[in-house]
Amino acid sequence: MPLRLYSSLGREKRPFRTVTPGLVRMYVCGVTPYDVTHLGHAFSYVQFDTLRRYLLWQGYNVRYVQNITDIDDDMIMVSKRQGGRPIAEIRDENDAIFRNDLDHLNVLRPTVYPRATDHIPEIIETTRRIIENGCGYEVDGDVFFEAARFARYGRLNGVTLEELAKRENPESKREYKKRGPLDFLLWQQVDPGDPSWDSPWGLGRPGWSIECTAMSSTHLGPQIDIHGGGSDLIFPHHENEIAQAECAFQAEPFCGWWMHNGMLQLEGVKMSKSLGNLVLARNLMKEYEPDHLRLYLLSTQIRVDADYRGDALPAVKERFERLRLASVRGEGAASAGNPVRAAFVEAMDDDFGTPTALDLLDEAASRVLAGTGETDDAEAIRESLGVMGFAFAGARGPANGDFNP
Repeated sequence: MPLRLYSSLGREKRPFRTVTPGLVRMYVCGVTPYDVTHLGHAFSYVQFDTLRRYLLWQGYNVRYVQNITDIDDDMIMVSKRQGGRPIAEIRDENDAIFRNDLDHLNVLRPTVYPRATDHIPEIIETTRRIIENGCGYEVDGDVFFEAARFARYGRLNGVTLEELAKRENPESKREYKKRGPLDFLLWQQVDPGDPSWDSPWGLGRPGWSIECTAMSSTHLGPQIDIHGGGSDLIFPHHENEIAQAECAFQAEPFCGWWMHNGMLQLEGVKMSKSLGNLVLARNLMKEYEPDHLRLYLLSTQIRVDADYRGDALPAVKERFERLRLASVRGEGAASAGNPVRAAFVEAMDDDFGTPTALDLLDEAASRVLAGTGETDDAEAIRESLGVMGFAFAGARGPANGDFNP
């Protein structure tokens, strides 16, 4: 059975095919480093790291881009709150902490790690293209995308424009200038003293969604294979990305598979800075091994809203020890026909089924430790766990001193 992946666009599983045979163009929305990152971010990036690793193991060349949104309302607000502290300083401090967390979790470094502020010319050029192709308009230095001019707007969410207009929309700004309720800023005027760049429409800065469109097209081209991110980004951010890219570059579809991870909750409540209920990965890794945390995170299917509870990590220790003890017995590679290896591939090919894959590896580990497994089951377990990025199984990555993409 070929790899089948679920896409939020169309809400169905389909056989995976790439625009260019053998090459996966993969873009995952990065963080806005105005504050600390939490366990929900770790859930997202460990999941997409594992998908990337599986595609590499399947023989694909994967070009993985993950951005940094280093200019937006939150970055400016925090800078002002800290007495005008430079945004670049805030960005670099928080990004270093974030990257250190992911390094400990053995998340591979991105192929390209672009910053929005390094792509202002590309953002301006993409905005110019959108205006030229009839989907953008300028009002006194602000440039808007006109949602009603893009016939496929709303398709990712599967609802009408009228329904979308009723939803909470963090990109809904400067209503008095807009032609329609769903129109959003591509380029915006700024308050005196705020960061700004020159443009054909005057001094200003980018809107939110246009940054990702400019960065993905610069580093991956006008069409990509996989776009990842949290389910909270489906509207408006990813809906807007589709509209921008397909209008600007006249290539449809912009993305073949939209993959969204669930939102991590803390005992039934969404984890968020505003509620103050954040669980930080770096704090957990002071008490537990990073591979314990990786095992916990991959035990939930990527689209599920996981619910973290205090007993979650102690509960995985027993499973972790079984897997570790069985894997260390493996030397070399398993045969292509090994049943554990075949079952692992079948689970992963069925919509990136990491929980099922871990269940079957755990069962195989129990057999190996009991002396009832096949001769190369230990090798198959070790190889499979390596594919899933576990450092103890020898997976390459920062935790094992490999900082290459």
